Amino acid sequence: MIVLPLIGLLAGPAAAPAQADARAAVVCVRAAPGPRPLNFSGELVGKRPQPGAFKLPLTPPGKDVCNTLLRSKIAEWKLEVTTSGFTACELPPPEFGSRLYYRAKAAASGLKCEPIGKYPIGNWKP
Repeated sequence: MIVLPLIGLLAGPAAAPAQADARAAVVCVRAAPGPRPLNFSGELVGKRPQPGAFKLPLTPPGKDVCNTLLRSKIAEWKLEVTTSGFTACELPPPEFGSRLYYRAKAAASGLKCEPIGKYPIGNWKP
């Protein structure tokens, strides 16, 4: 009986600081096959210009395109999927310490992005 509370004490605090101290996130986007070329872009938005902006083509369709984002104390990440003629699809800010996966698709009704998975950083998708 003493073993179970002891295991809970050991597991609880060890897991929480690792998540809280995470300084990076990995965000991956997978383009669904379609007629339009899609781009995954991001930038740190703050009071002054920040380094780290990127724009990556989502090719070939079905393949994950990933980028590692570093945490900033003075700026927030703005992430979006774009294609010409459509309103950009904004992705929510990343949870640091996680690997996030999204699917993007351009259809007649517009550009859509949806989450497809979230895993601790360092674990690969199943």
